[in-house]
Amino acid sequence: MFFGNSKQKDEEIKVLKKEIEELKSKQNSEDTIINEINEVLLKVEQGLYDFTVKNNSNDPKINQIKDNLNKALSKNAHFANEAIQILIEYGNANFNFNVKTDGLSGKTGSIILGIRALGSSISELLALLDMTSSELNQEMLSLRGASDSLATASNVQAASLEETAAALEEVTATIGSTAKNSNDMARLSTEVQSSATKGQKLANETMNSMDSINTEVTAIDDAISVIDQISFQTNILSLNAAVEAATAGEAGKGFAVVAQEVRNLASRSADAAKEIKDIVLQAKEKANIGKTIATDMINGYDALNDSIEKQFNIIKDVSNASKEQQSAIEQINDAVAELDKTTQQNASAAAQINSQTTHIQELSQKLVDVVSHTTYLELAKEQVCDIDMMFTLNKLKLDHINFKDNNFKKLNDKTIFKVTTDHECNLGKWIDAQERKGEKFTNSSNWSHLKEVHAKVHNGVQGIIDANGNNNLSKVLSDSTEIDKAISDVFWTIQQVKKDNCKK
Repeated sequence: MFFGNSKQKDEEIKVLKKEIEELKSKQNSEDTIINEINEVLLKVEQGLYDFTVKNNSNDPKINQIKDNLNKALSKNAHFANEAIQILIEYGNANFNFNVKTDGLSGKTGSIILGIRALGSSISELLALLDMTSSELNQEMLSLRGASDSLATASNVQAASLEETAAALEEVTATIGSTAKNSNDMARLSTEVQSSATKGQKLANETMNSMDSINTEVTAIDDAISVIDQISFQTNILSLNAAVEAATAGEAGKGFAVVAQEVRNLASRSADAAKEIKDIVLQAKEKANIGKTIATDMINGYDALNDSIEKQFNIIKDVSNASKEQQSAIEQINDAVAELDKTTQQNASAAAQINSQTTHIQELSQKLVDVVSHTTYLELAKEQVCDIDMMFTLNKLKLDHINFKDNNFKKLNDKTIFKVTTDHECNLGKWIDAQERKGEKFTNSSNWSHLKEVHAKVHNGVQGIIDANGNNNLSKVLSDSTEIDKAISDVFWTIQQVKKDNCKK
């Protein structure tokens, strides 16, 4: 409602219009900057960090919001560009690229620290691969030489065994023939022994016949002695008869003739008896000689039988030995044949091993070539002696990025709660376990620093939780960078622990 005259009313209307125009202008300015802010935020939502809000507002608070937003966008764009540059370098196999960690905090800090940890882990893996592939390549070169020698030796051995198998087959045939000949000899010895036994029996019969002949000859000799005595007495009687005939004169002439004839007969009987006696004596001598010969024959047959029996036993032993040898050589022949087969298989396997060794050596050389095309932190070679510790500590250190992020997710609730302490987390438990074991690396200054910065991470996160719950924004903002710096220090001190462990 306006008061005063018309002139005053016009002035008031002009003022009111001006104020309305100013309000409209101010509203248009705020709408413009708010629309630009909204547009920039939509671009940020799509990951476009290189845009800023350019318009100004008549409202200082909106301008402050604009300035803070532009600073946040610039900072995030800077860290995003840093992350992109790091990833490009890693993509170009340069894992020795220097990663800057100044001013890191929050999610961007987690990203940069995580990427740097990735490069560190890859450097360790490359260091392991470098050392292992070089050693493997040298070992494979030696193994290839040994494999070549093995293949050559296997082929020579296979050829030698093949010749041995052929020679053994000949020996087997020879021993088989020897066994057959031994059996034939044993059979012939049996026949000879049988013939010798028969000869001995005939010699005994001959000696018995000689004894009978000798007995008969002795009886004939006795009979001849009687005839000789009769002839002698007859001759005496014929002499007496001749004397009596001569005494008788003419009358006794006839009787004298008879006496002479009787005498002649007696003389002829005596001569015949003598001849027969000589023959009988010769027969007796020959019978005795025959008996001696028969005795010698019997003794000879006894010796012959003994010799034949010994020979038969020897031949029998030889025959048995030949059979055993034949059985043994057949087994040896089978074993050599099996060995020959196995050796052929070994030769084939050796050839395959040789081929595989060549292929593996080529692969190991490729690993060497792969490593030669990368750049990594050479110092990583000093901290990869204990692979289990390497992987364990890499996981434990990365757990602290999750520890920070998972707790910071709850900051929007502005509630105060207790976080895991530095002795309750897995890294803390590992630290306590190493000290209980009395590990040498727990006595170093680096170990003390690890415990210090590790506690700083947990205490810092707890401090931000408390400050956020108490609406202490300045402390939240100032301490957030300190936490990421402490996490970074935890990472470096853990790397040093690995090196200290490898100095044992």
